[in-house]
Amino acid sequence: MTVLVTRGWPGAERTASGLRARGIDPIIAPVLDISFRARIDVDLVQIQALIFTSGNGVRAWGPRRPERDLPVFSVGDNTAADARKIGFRKVYSADGDVHDLAALIQRKLKPQDGALLHVRGIHVAGDLAGELKSEGFQVRDAIGYGAVAVDALREDAIAAILCGAPVAVLIHSTRGAKTFLDLVRKFGLQPWLKSVTAYGISANALKPLENAGFAKLIAAPQPNEDALLDLLVHPLELAPLGNAS
Repeated sequence: MTVLVTRGWPGAERTASGLRARGIDPIIAPVLDISFRARIDVDLVQIQALIFTSGNGVRAWGPRRPERDLPVFSVGDNTAADARKIGFRKVYSADGDVHDLAALIQRKLKPQDGALLHVRGIHVAGDLAGELKSEGFQVRDAIGYGAVAVDALREDAIAAILCGAPVAVLIHSTRGAKTFLDLVRKFGLQPWLKSVTAYGISANALKPLENAGFAKLIAAPQPNEDALLDLLVHPLELAPLGNAS
């Protein structure tokens, strides 16, 4: 089975490395280009903690801001590891999704102790700020990067789909899913989707692909990369989502 990695760089290489460690050599075919801002101009006065919901947020902060003393709350373990690598010492991981992250922050912090700074991209999934604000927290945003849709799928990815053999496509976000589907339609690949199974880091990430003609849509049992990649090693242990076609 051919495996397509669709997330943007540099995360795509991390995913590919995880697949190779599991004996799978993937095709890296990002559908989003990550562009980092030249500067992050924010005032940290009265900020009690930083929030990172992706590794790209950490990568945006690292070379652009010197501060490393504030506590960090991350959505997952990989993002937490990235934060530690650039020098943050007090790092908490929700090891889940934005709902788990909101719950972690509510357990560890008090609204009256200061605002939270969410270092994020232009587009976000979920409503982390809304959940926290409903509990009395003040949440500020620092836009560190953006993700721009590519114009075309790589030729080797198109060839893999057209050959009709089983293909697995890895989906890390709803925007990535929508962009992949837009490119499939742009290049007239819909008739071959019956041989393509989409594996998502969460059920929510797969929603744009429902009723699009895929063989199966299968979500990771936990919203993290290890759980997603393990689906390809133990595919029979999980039932597919409905509405794939």
